[in-house]
Amino acid sequence: MKLDVFKDVGFKNFDSWFAELAAVAEDFEDSSNLPKLELSLRNGHVIRGSILKAQNHLHEQRLMVLGLLDPYAKSEITFVTTSEVVAFTLIEPENYVRMKSSNQKSVGSLELKRAIKNVGVELEKVLQFQIQLNVDADAVPENNRWDVLRTLGFLPSLFMQIAADDVGKKIVKDNIDTISIVSAVSNKTTLQYKTLSLAVATPLAIPVTKEKERLKTEIEGVL
Repeated sequence: MKLDVFKDVGFKNFDSWFAELAAVAEDFEDSSNLPKLELSLRNGHVIRGSILKAQNHLHEQRLMVLGLLDPYAKSEITFVTTSEVVAFTLIEPENYVRMKSSNQKSVGSLELKRAIKNVGVELEKVLQFQIQLNVDADAVPENNRWDVLRTLGFLPSLFMQIAADDVGKKIVKDNIDTISIVSAVSNKTTLQYKTLSLAVATPLAIPVTKEKERLKTEIEGVL
């Protein structure tokens, strides 16, 4: 097997991996097509199967894992917290790579630059004042551009909700002059010196609706 097949399998924290695999599960009706993995736990036990769901609860992430189907045994579902996982192994990783490649959309830097300009115009219409968008399109790696582009596209509708009345508009105007978007290992939203910084995990590992809800909640939380 050629090693260059795995060149796009990057390092990221376990929670990002598991959230991505749970998001993949939402697009499949047949569990036989899901990526399979082996979870090694602190107590020495091993869970083999496919992640069906990932849920954040307080300061931990919980997983629902469908056990590998055995023709001589009944199906089983295991619930485990990610804090118990010390290592995990992708089984037949080439299937994961193939699935990831087929879902990835190609975005050029020119397309990203146009989106930055267009979203800036839309934001001004929504807020009735200008906010500067700070996104260095040339510095965004090619395999991260789609996620940054998608996050950009969320902004007008998000701020339409956040600044739905005069009170909301005033809070945004008083606190935000610039919105900065960068790709990162994990999601993080901060507000300093009137700059709203959105660090976006690449790849975005949760469905669009949940990602928008997360961003809205975090933006409102820092205002």
